[in-house]
Amino acid sequence: MNGFTLVFATLAIAYGWGWWRLKRGSREWPLWRLVVFWLSALAIIAVMSPPSMHWAHRDFRGHMVVHLVAGMIAPLGLVMAAPVSLALKNVPVHWGRRWVGFVSLPPIRVLSHPVTAALLNIGGMMVLYLTDLYATMLHSPGFALWLHWHFIIAGCLFSWAIAGPDPAPKRPALEWRFGVLVASMAVHAMLSKWMYRFHFPASMPIDQVRQGAELMFYAGELPEALLVYLLARQWMRSRYRETPASMAS
Repeated sequence: MNGFTLVFATLAIAYGWGWWRLKRGSREWPLWRLVVFWLSALAIIAVMSPPSMHWAHRDFRGHMVVHLVAGMIAPLGLVMAAPVSLALKNVPVHWGRRWVGFVSLPPIRVLSHPVTAALLNIGGMMVLYLTDLYATMLHSPGFALWLHWHFIIAGCLFSWAIAGPDPAPKRPALEWRFGVLVASMAVHAMLSKWMYRFHFPASMPIDQVRQGAELMFYAGELPEALLVYLLARQWMRSRYRETPASMAS
């Protein structure tokens, strides 16, 4: 059992226990959130298993599948399952106040800002694929392990900063977050095209790089489209909440 299996199996069990505890106490928590969290955790366990990692190490297409699942698709599912909100419903009220105080700290607010999250997420990919860092990763197991954790955490942070349902005091306006998302989508598409056109990373066979870049371009649109939908839904909800007040005035 590797570290990824241990961590995400533990998180899945903890989430299930929290859901069961609320249900036993006659408090509802959407079943779909439980299913989404478990599927996302299982997806990370699957792509981080030794066979998948071996494929990813020797084939850039395998690496791109791992990256898309562990760095974009699964993090979105983990965040949309609202694990922090579920946890806060299972602990005393003062823990909620502590969480609000924690995420209100200046360093945490900077780290969770959409721009910072985008730089860590998309910027990390640009540094990895457009430099010799990818070749370095192939020959350094410790560095490869660090990079995988970085992309999982950065993916979760980006999804939460843009449209996460968990509480985040003083979150930027919807228009600002939408602008960051659109810019990130454009950079992501541009990066995949550069990789295809100019053969990045150069250390891998060109046919693998081109097929991996195509995977990155087309499959990467799914989580991005879901984020656009979630932001649009939040905007509609805020608009309809404001409408009665404006009419009354």
